Amino acid sequence: MNQEKYNPVNHCKIIRRRTQSSTTSLTYVGGNLEMPPIDLIIEILQRLPAKTIAKLRCVSKQWGSLLSNPDFTKSFLTCSSTRPRLLFTFEFGGKWHFFSSPQPRNVDEQIVIADYHMGFSGDWYKEICQSANGFIYLYDKQMFKEKIERVPVICNPSTGQKVHLPIVIAKNNDLRSFLGYDPIENQLKVLCMAVAKYNQQTNSREHKVLTLGKGKPSWRNIECLFPHFPKNYKNGICINGILYYIARSNLNTVIACFDVKYEKFRFIQIDEESSILTWFLTLINYKGKLAALVFDQSLHDQLWVLDDPENEKWSKHIFHLPTAAFVVIRSIWATDSGEIVWAPSRWTYPFYVFYYNMERQSVRRFEIKGIEEKALMGHYRPEAIFTFTNHVENVMFL
Repeated sequence: MNQEKYNPVNHCKIIRRRTQSSTTSLTYVGGNLEMPPIDLIIEILQRLPAKTIAKLRCVSKQWGSLLSNPDFTKSFLTCSSTRPRLLFTFEFGGKWHFFSSPQPRNVDEQIVIADYHMGFSGDWYKEICQSANGFIYLYDKQMFKEKIERVPVICNPSTGQKVHLPIVIAKNNDLRSFLGYDPIENQLKVLCMAVAKYNQQTNSREHKVLTLGKGKPSWRNIECLFPHFPKNYKNGICINGILYYIARSNLNTVIACFDVKYEKFRFIQIDEESSILTWFLTLINYKGKLAALVFDQSLHDQLWVLDDPENEKWSKHIFHLPTAAFVVIRSIWATDSGEIVWAPSRWTYPFYVFYYNMERQSVRRFEIKGIEEKALMGHYRPEAIFTFTNHVENVMFL
């Protein structure tokens, strides 16, 4: 009978001990092999793809504990932020799929390969899809007391984790929800507001917040002293712990600001130059500042950059975005270098992502490969595809 050859590495366990080079190191017990210091191991691990980290978590309880430690997940996120990615997500064949690719930086680069992350089944609302700190916020359809309800879902493409959140019951009301991130406390929060259907009111009735990662998730009521209601189908954006979204207040268009840490509201008024002819396309993060892409029938395309949030001072820049971009409002973003990025909201083959350089007023495009071959295979075209820039791989579990 053949017997498996004994390997001491396969039969050892890992313990922690103190060394001069590091506060903690890992040493094999049952063999003579000594592991490198723990800080060196972490330095190596945080440079690996998130998929590899997920596999290493399954090696042993010791590895799982190390790679789930808040200090490691924070250091991994910091390192991941230096290599931002493009995220593509869509519903197809009864499943919601997630792909990502490196964010193109080389001007001569023309093709980028997308990697498949995960897919999970469900019946999904496709008009809302939000991203913050590597997590995605969606709405699933589920039966609740013989009625189809919107069930909020948080998922992490990097780890494959999916969390159903408690249902918000709002009779004869629609819900507006936004995903925000507090970098100080390293916390994700969902802000939810109930507004009357068919625009029968001028302000939201209820304001609720759910904090993720602290015990069983539950909604809390918070106070809002500023009557307003978020505009429908307008996603918010979170910059440095402040969640921004376009809203209406006293028949005026405003930008609502929600401090994720302190859960306080304030408004940024739009100056008198904005009239009914001005159309706010979307809010973006432009070089770390809040910016708004605006279409004005007299001046065409404008980028408004909030240079002084305290005094609400904007700088305005005229540019010429191709007409086709206006039909893909849900997928217009910006990069850290200040390029405006957009992608079609419906699947096209080939599928291109476009980059507009504000200074040179030039457009470059990249073909995204891998999605058609790994998910669609030419049989179907998704009704809606969402594209996000500056996506980070986050290995934190909620």
